[in-house]
Formats: sequence, structure tokens, C-alpha cells
Amino acid sequence: MHVWNICLTHDPMYGGLYRAVNDFARPFDGRVLSFDDGLQNREGIDPDGPVHRVACGNGWLTRDCRLMPPSVARQADALVAQADLLIVHSLFRAHARWAQRWATEHARPYWAVPHGCLDPWGMTQRSTLKRLWLHLYGNAYFSKADRIIFSTRREMAKASPWIPTERAVVVHWPVALPSLEQKNEARASLRTRLGISQSARIMLSVSRLHSMKRPIELIDAFCKAASSHYHFVLVGMDGDLTQQQVAKAIPAALKDRVHVIGPLSGQNLVDAFLAADGFVSLSFRENFGYAAADAVAAGLPVILSPGHDLAYEMPIDSHGQLTCGWLLPDDSPNAASQAISEWIAATDSQLLAMGAIGRRWAADTLCVSRFSDALSKLAASATKATNDTR
Repeated sequence: MHVWNICLTHDPMYGGLYRAVNDFARPFDGRVLSFDDGLQNREGIDPDGPVHRVACGNGWLTRDCRLMPPSVARQADALVAQADLLIVHSLFRAHARWAQRWATEHARPYWAVPHGCLDPWGMTQRSTLKRLWLHLYGNAYFSKADRIIFSTRREMAKASPWIPTERAVVVHWPVALPSLEQKNEARASLRTRLGISQSARIMLSVSRLHSMKRPIELIDAFCKAASSHYHFVLVGMDGDLTQQQVAKAIPAALKDRVHVIGPLSGQNLVDAFLAADGFVSLSFRENFGYAAADAVAAGLPVILSPGHDLAYEMPIDSHGQLTCGWLLPDDSPNAASQAISEWIAATDSQLLAMGAIGRRWAADTLCVSRFSDALSKLAASATKATNDTR
């Protein structure tokens, strides 16, 4: 089966979206067609499989694929000529309409993967243009898709006003379960690197330094709650905020306890999760949230804002409370500080028990093989249905 993943500017700088496209490509033949912005040479940055890049253009409307020149469409047509299925990531750009047109002309199925584009919070950003796209193209695009794939039930529910729900399906994105054998070594290594006590407890945040992720609010909440034996580590690349800007938000008296250490990847990032005692994110919107998923997979108790759709699928007790951490009732600073204070007050054994619950849930619900099997079954069904109608 020839399957192509269609996306915009496939680049690690786009974090979860980049990772998700690779996850979708892996169960098949790994092909990715990226409609690039053309701002830099990205050849050789894709260790997970073949990526074919087509520059959309140099103008404002074409560079970001708001419009697709006919010459670019012809290049893309030729690349996917043998495709049995297109998996189209994200919305609101010309790549989605191109994929719909190609699939219709060649009687091939396509999947729409919105990646949170229809989240109400996200719809408040550039709202007029997004609603215009949905008005002009959305109904045809969604109604002709074989499937509309979401990572969580909550993401699907938020999108329901815009989509034909009979075509919608939830397939949880996958995360690997890291071995805990190196946990003690990772804990010692990070504390040595930071120059802090080996017994100090660490709260970790992993995200792009972007205002949507609220890193400055995180620092403020931690500093209001934490006492001297607790440290906060922020990991992530620059977004609309830089490391320097975020570091300036640290009060002078706590600069030795809040550490902005920049981006980590691969085993270095895994080790950061293994070294920590808890994970926190106050992001306004996470339709899946790989960092939170990686945290529970590593056995960390989590503190999550209500914008984390995946949190609503995590284990809860008879009172509806998260059993692997804290799900905040709102985005207020007080709610965040209160949860961090409760994390501080918890014993090590209590935190370990929370983390174990989350890790068991991740091992089952976010299993890589379950994700691959689900996509393979959907793909077989899609291509069979298409062949039966020919």
C-alpha cells in the first residue's frame, strides 16, 4: 500500500506536529510530502524516513501555502501518482484543497487529521480567515474525507460543530515507554549538571517557549508555591519567547532554583523525564500533548491545565479526580500554585504511586502497536471501500 502523509513545512521546530506526522508515516512506507515555506534548506533533517519537499513559492500568499501555484500542484501530483491513500495533516491552507482535488480526480481515499485546528481556543486566533475557509471549503473537504482522525475524544467533541461526526474516529497518538533501569543515573546526572542537591525534588516542564504554553506563568506559579528544597526545570526551544526573555521572569531570589536549559532531544530528553519528580503544563491548548504523554509514560505525576484534552482520558477515582496527578479546574494562577503546593506536600511514595498509575495507563492506551494496528485497519477499510465502488 502506497500511503503519503501530506503536511506543511515538516520541521522539528514544530514539535508535536512534526512528531505526529512521523508517527502516522511509520506504520506504512514512511512517505511524507511537505509543502515547505522555502525559508531554509531542510534536506537531511529527517531521520525517520523519506521526506519529499516542494516549495510553495516566495510570495506572502504562496510561501505559507495559502495559495498553491499550478506548477507546485503539478509537482505534487507527480510525486503521489501511485498513492493508494493520502493522510492530510492540518487545515486552512491550500494543501488540504489540493489533496481533496487529487483524491477525487483519482478515486483515492484521504484522511483529514486536524491536529487541534478546530479547538475553540485556536479558532479565536485569526478567526475571520479560519471561518471563511470553513465556510468556503470545509463542508466539501470533511464530507469527502474517508475518515477525520482525532487524537482524543475531547478534541473530537470540540470539533463536532464543523464536521460530519459519522466520519470521525479517535486514534490515540503513540508514545514509547522508556525503561526505568537508568532512572537513578539520570536523576544524579541532571542534579550534578544543575549544581543542586542529589535529594532535591524537581518539577519539569517540556514545551516550546511560546505564550500559548505560558512558561512565564509557570515560573510565577512555581515561585509562589515552592520552598527551598524544590527546583523547576524548563526544557524547550525558543518560540515567540526566547530563553533570555523567560529567564528574566525569574525573581532574583529564586534564580538558583528555576533553570531554563533550552531544548533537549533523543535520549537526553528521555533522561530529563526520568530525572524529574513531577511534570507541569499550563498550556491553553493541547489537543494531544506529547510532553504530558511522555511524562506519564516515564512514571511522573502530572499537573495539567484544563486545555489538555488527553487529561480527560487519564485514570480518575470515584470522585472524578485524576489519580496520576492533578487536572486544574481553570487557568487561574491560584489553581496552578495550589496544585504545585500539593505536589510539594505529597510524600515520595505518594508521587511514585501516582506515577505508576499513569505509566500503566500509558502502556495500554498509548501503545505504539495499538496505534499502528488501528491505522492499518482503517487504511485497509478505506482502500477496500474505494475498490468496491470502482
